This record gives sequence, structure tokens and C-alpha cells, in this order.
Amino acid sequence: MPDPPQGEVRASPAMGRSLRLYVGAVITASLGALAVFSPGLDGLARPDAWIWLLICLGAEFLWLETISGEGTDSMASTVNFAVIFLFAPSFALWIVGLSVLAATRFIQKRNLLKSAFGFSQMVLTTLAASWAFRLAGGGSWEISFLRNPQSLIPCVAAGVTYSLVNTGLVSVAVALEKGLPLVETWRTNYGYRNSLLSALALFIMSPLLLIAYLAVGYWGVFLFFLPLLIVKNQNQEYIELQRTTQALIGSERMAAKGEMAAEIAHELGNYLAILSGRAQLLQGRAMKTADAAMAKDTQIIRDQVSNMTVLTKGLLDFSHKEVKLHDADLNELARKTVEFIRPQNRFDTVDLQVELDPRVGSLSVDAGQIQQVLINLIKNAADAILNDGRTDGIIHVATAAEPGGGIHVVVEDNGPGIPESSRHRVFEPAYTTKADGHGFGLSTCYRILGNHGGKIWVDESPLGGARFHMLLPASKKAA
Repeated sequence: MPDPPQGEVRASPAMGRSLRLYVGAVITASLGALAVFSPGLDGLARPDAWIWLLICLGAEFLWLETISGEGTDSMASTVNFAVIFLFAPSFALWIVGLSVLAATRFIQKRNLLKSAFGFSQMVLTTLAASWAFRLAGGGSWEISFLRNPQSLIPCVAAGVTYSLVNTGLVSVAVALEKGLPLVETWRTNYGYRNSLLSALALFIMSPLLLIAYLAVGYWGVFLFFLPLLIVKNQNQEYIELQRTTQALIGSERMAAKGEMAAEIAHELGNYLAILSGRAQLLQGRAMKTADAAMAKDTQIIRDQVSNMTVLTKGLLDFSHKEVKLHDADLNELARKTVEFIRPQNRFDTVDLQVELDPRVGSLSVDAGQIQQVLINLIKNAADAILNDGRTDGIIHVATAAEPGGGIHVVVEDNGPGIPESSRHRVFEPAYTTKADGHGFGLSTCYRILGNHGGKIWVDESPLGGARFHMLLPASKKAA
């Protein structure tokens, strides 16, 4: 079963009206389908239906994750096809729907609304595929059925319908959430070569699963999935190794850059203090002698020294590694941070909005450093809006409780945004798009979140600008 890109659903602003209506319509339609296609009390006594429900649920554990963690390939589709071919809609809808509901709620730990949508989406997908299979001439699934070349037609009809309805229902939700065209959303998330080949492979494997089942019974299903389980475990071990290696290399690189930055900042600070003092003396002499040219030149020197001082401060902030952990209320910290910076002139034409999740509690963090990250992100958003010439700026700060006790903070704006081609560089030291920026602000944020065991990333906001995500886990250790 395809999922929306994970980066898009970790935390979002309040659900829009169109999206709420759409989700409600999908859930209502699925409940209506279940009411019409009910197996009845007699159907509940069929042991094979319960066994296939367990098989579908077990298949939800068989997914392969990418190294980035932004995509998965699930074996559930193969088993869902088998159920559609073996059972009438009155059973198939319930088997597939209940397995998905249990998987999304208890295995993937999604909230109730997303679990309900996943359940409803798969009920409607299963119903459409079942109809397509039977309307195209599909009948009782037996070995003799497969020997007839015409059996390919209803199978393909079911597969195409399943894929289009499944991905289409998810794409509509993503398009409404992000405000993007539906076709573009589908093509971006599911209409690319690897995704289509993966869906085709899962479909082709379904007849093989059914042949194994019809030939030797449930023992054949077990033998079919055994090598897939081995592949999944090997894939997971490889991914963990790669992530650990990348994290170690990244940590060592950042530590080396931090030490170098601290040494450079310290030396620069000494020289700048001398230059600033001498420039101040020269400016005093110029004023006494009424030398306007010298006074202007010394003021330029002092201005440039001041700019260099900002750079050295950025270097020192970037090199700061120590984390002093204390319990802090993240909602209160976000609220006070916004109140603290709201009076600044840069926010005169910006609407600072705060949305705090009441489920968010306290975490053990370095409150000063987390506040520094929030201030940096909010100021960057305001500068982007002002540089874009907007007088109707919006900056939205939101908190959300994550499963397991973590906290997700989002800072987004309606400014010009960050091009997708540049997003992977924004956290690099010394990278900046500002004429007067030193390029260490976001790299410092990245380092602070890393020292807390958390993550920070950026994507596109539904408001039109940039959306920065901060994820703080429930259990944090200083780096």
C-alpha cells in the first residue's frame, strides 16, 4: 500500500477545509461499502477468512525501507491481490480493510484519523479491484483458471484498477494538503519508473503466491514468504550499517569543522578588538581636526569590523558543543520566543502565528540553544519575506506531539521559499543566500539539533514559502 511521502506528513498546519471534506467523504463511502458488502454472521465462522486476515496483517511487516527513510516497498499489495482473487467482495473488503487498520494504527503508530483514512482508502481500492476482476470475466480461482490465457485479462484489469485507485486516493489527499495539481502530485510520488516497476513486480508475484497456496495449502504461503523475510532482515541490517556509518562520518566532519571554527573565531576576535579600538581612536582624532574624509573612512572601518564580529560570533555559535539538559516546556518556550522577538521592526508587516499542541509536554533539552534555533528560523523567515517585498507576510510556528513522546516543531512562511535544488545545502557551514549573511546560522541549528539527538530539515510550505521542521526525540543524549 503506498504512503504519502513521510516528509510531508510528519507535522502540518491545521487541516484545510477541502482536505477535511475529502477525508470525511472517503471514510463515509468506505463505511457505506462495508454496510452493503457484509459477510453476515455466517461468514464470521469461515476459518479461511480469518487465516487470510492474519496473512495480510503479517505482510504489513514485510517492507523494504530506503536509506533516506523517505520511501518503502510493501509486500502487502501482493497478499491483497490474492485476497481479491480468492474471496468475494463481502469478505475481501473486510479482510484487507481490517489488516490495514491494525497495521497503520498499531504497527506504523499513526494517529486515529490517518489510520481511518488508510482503512477507508484500502476498502474502496479493494472494492474497485474486485469489481474490475469480475466484470472482466474473472471467476473461481483454481489452477485450471490459470491455464486459460484469457485469465490474464481480469487479472490485469484488477491490477491496473487497484494501482490507480490506491495511489489516486492518496494523491488527492497530498495535493489538497500541499495545494498542488493532482496529476503533478501523482506523477511525482508514484508515476516514476521505479515505483511503477515495483507495483508491477508486486502484482506479478500474486499469482505465484496463489499457485503456492493452491498447490500445498498454507504451507506454500509460508514457503513463499520465508525468503522475503530473509531479504527484509538483510536489507534492514544493511540500512542500519549505512546510516551508522554516515552518521559517524558526518559527526566527525562537523566536530572537526567546529574545532577549526572555534580556533579561527578566537584569533579573529583578538585582531578585531585591536582594529576596533584603533579605528575608534582615529575617529576621535578626525573629529578633533574636523577631517570629514578621515571620519568617514574610519566609520567604514568600524562598520566592517562590526560585520566581521558578527561572523566570528557565528563561528563560535557553530563550534559550541556543550549541551546543558534541563526539563523545559516546549510550548511555553515557543510562546515566549515569539513574544520576545515580536516587537522587532522586521515583524511590523509580518503576522506571527502560533499553534501549540496541548499534548506537548516537557522535554530534557538545553532551552537556550533550542530558543536560539527558533529565533534563527523565525528571523530568517522574516528576512526572506521582507527581501521579497511582501507586506502581507505570515510566519506560522506550530508544535505537535509525536508518537513515543517526541516533539515536532514547524516554522513556515509565505516568502519566496527555497528552491528544491538548494535545500540539501542550506545546512552547510558558510552557505548563505543573504548579501550580509555569514552562513553559519542554519549550520548552527543543524549542530544543535544533532547534539540533542534530533533532526532538522526543510521542505515547501503550503503557505508558499519554506517550511523548517525540528524533531526532538523523547530520549536525548548530548553528542
